[in-house]
Amino acid sequence: MTDFLAAARDNEDRVVSLLQELVQIDTRNPYSGDADSPGERAGQEHLEPILREMGGSTRMFDCPQDIFERMEVIGPEGRDFSDRPNLVAEWDFGGDGPRVIVNGHMDTVAVEAMEIEPFSGEIRDGAVWGRGSSDCKGGISVAVEAIRLLQEAEVELHGSLVFESVVGEECSDSGAGTLACLDAGYTGDVAVFVDGNDLTITIGCQGCLTADLSVRGREGHAARGTGVSAIDKGFLVKQGIDRFKAEREAERPNCRVNLGIFNSGVHAAVVPGSAYLSLNIVYAVEEAEAAREQGLPWGGKPVRDRFEEVIREAEAADEWLAEHPSELTWVKDLVPFDQPDDEPWAQRLARIVEDITSREATLNRMVAWSDAAYPCALGGMPTLLFGPGLAGEPHGPTEHVMIDDLVECSACLAAFLADALGR
Repeated sequence: MTDFLAAARDNEDRVVSLLQELVQIDTRNPYSGDADSPGERAGQEHLEPILREMGGSTRMFDCPQDIFERMEVIGPEGRDFSDRPNLVAEWDFGGDGPRVIVNGHMDTVAVEAMEIEPFSGEIRDGAVWGRGSSDCKGGISVAVEAIRLLQEAEVELHGSLVFESVVGEECSDSGAGTLACLDAGYTGDVAVFVDGNDLTITIGCQGCLTADLSVRGREGHAARGTGVSAIDKGFLVKQGIDRFKAEREAERPNCRVNLGIFNSGVHAAVVPGSAYLSLNIVYAVEEAEAAREQGLPWGGKPVRDRFEEVIREAEAADEWLAEHPSELTWVKDLVPFDQPDDEPWAQRLARIVEDITSREATLNRMVAWSDAAYPCALGGMPTLLFGPGLAGEPHGPTEHVMIDDLVECSACLAAFLADALGR
């Protein structure tokens, strides 16, 4: 068997150089909040010829504008996915073997609050620094290097390998790129998402709902005491949110409810005529299962129904709100997924991690969300998250990834691909 760790160490410069190149390319999601965010195209155009030179059959395609409707999930309205192509490369080895999907996302979050140069790709203290280094350009670089190591190994391969560099994972784009890949027919026997941390094998995540509430008041002159304050009415709505939060977290302590935005008013002399509230509601995979048992799509419909019930009850107690209820919009429903600890593909990867790193493999579930939920929950594919990201660094002001983790992760992923596709 090929010594993939030795090969990865011998070629450390390759994975590091590719990561530096990708970090130095600005691929901020257009909805990052930074005014000058350019989108992902430049990163995909840099990566595509590399994959083609490696023998991959490449394809670039935008997400359909109606991707959420097509895939029957709730996603944000009005998102523009034009000129933001997904990049897919496929290697067909022939014979009777599995189809393995490897997925990473090219988009990154905002940089305005960073404390380091975001696009430097600097090497310092055994790490590569810059936006996307840990989330998820480090993972993309690992995936490319793992495929190179696989090609250089003396392994007879059967089946096929698909690598996806997707757009729209960050910034409430709700995993549009991964959904688009599923919609385009890129399914397989197992999927590995390289958007993981610390070489941990993640086999599930919770779901997350985002709700927007628009509360109406009536503008008036503050000095005359006219009008109906939308701030006051908004606080009554917030009391309903607080009640729902207490109920949820008493029943499911890990299913947090967070009111993240409460905006109102235009001037101190004007009674505010509108207020805007936005919140996240985390929910468990069991609740998605309950929805499916009721004949509903996999997702958080029962949670949504209970939230609306509580809010309407709170509003009914106020004369103004009873006649002018808030406008409730469900912005997104990021569906959960889960798999047993003894899932065979997860156990195969765990054995490889232990053999290569001499550390005990760790299997866990994310408290946050990942677009890895889609191939499992909607596509019926065993799905693993496994990547080199450094916990606590994604989206952070000093984002970086350790070079040793890039090397070990490349070796582990190459060995996993050899095990899955080799004979």
